Amino acid sequence: ADPGCAFADDETEEGGTFSAGASKPVAYALPRVVDVQGGGSATPYAFEGIQIDTAAPQEVVVTRVASDGFYVTDLSGQDGGYNHLFAYNFNTPANMRVCDRLQYLAGTVNEFFGFTELSFPSYEIAPFHEGEPCPVPEPAVLDARTIADASAMERLESGLVRVEGVHISKNFGPNPAKKSTSDPSKYAFTPEESSCDLNGDGQVDFESRAEGACARQCSANPECSEWTSYSARGNYKVTDGSSMIQIQTGTVSAFDPTSHRGRALEAVTGTLRNFSGGSLNWTIEARCPDDLVCEAPGCAPAAKPSTEACVRLRSLNDNDAETN
Repeated sequence: ADPGCAFADDETEEGGTFSAGASKPVAYALPRVVDVQGGGSATPYAFEGIQIDTAAPQEVVVTRVASDGFYVTDLSGQDGGYNHLFAYNFNTPANMRVCDRLQYLAGTVNEFFGFTELSFPSYEIAPFHEGEPCPVPEPAVLDARTIADASAMERLESGLVRVEGVHISKNFGPNPAKKSTSDPSKYAFTPEESSCDLNGDGQVDFESRAEGACARQCSANPECSEWTSYSARGNYKVTDGSSMIQIQTGTVSAFDPTSHRGRALEAVTGTLRNFSGGSLNWTIEARCPDDLVCEAPGCAPAAKPSTEACVRLRSLNDNDAETN
């Protein structure tokens, strides 16, 4: 035999057997919505393209159709939480309605300032039709203890929630806040003066000692809603006198929160969004006028059940695509 005939350690002229080893098939499961959320503040699938398990016993239901995407809840995970997800579609998804079920859902998972998103989603809709039961669950009612508990709020991220018996913060106006005459280290907020954009450049610079201190003091005050948060993103603060949370009611076009500062809101329902900047991280975003209950123009007179609120049935001539 020639030393090193085929390889350096091949000392024989004999032919190979061409045998190969093989393992048993390895079965794996697609991640559920609760797996994508990860049971904590961040997803374990960041920047990964995945397909989400939508087959039984999972039941993935559309709870909100927004201008930039849609929100879903997996009804099979209601007891443990972390069963809600936002899909960032860049625009309103075609022919999707609240109460629809998803037969297929895939995309790339991202964390956007602490908010778990499914970007560039692909989906297939099982449409909801008139006469069928709408499977959207009732919103979770947030109390002071829940709002103060970061883990409890994470369980509800992107889910349908509600606050009751709150009022809009009394100090909510466009003019810059002024320093207190009795204590120059503090700011005195008034109904017309709650802006911490002290130099008029349109934003709050948290690196600035003055603007940062103003913003922190306003955030800590239940009766102060910092103006630039509203002028830039439409967010404003509501409180029951002790606990507080931000809401966004831009979908209720006839309601002007600035003219109703200090006034009561019987109930505010919407999807729960997280933003990691600042101390007020959570915002309830109303889906439609049904979600805002108060006596002011544009509000609903009473809260509707989830089987009716923001439900818009299809018409016979709807011809939008049902997949993406």
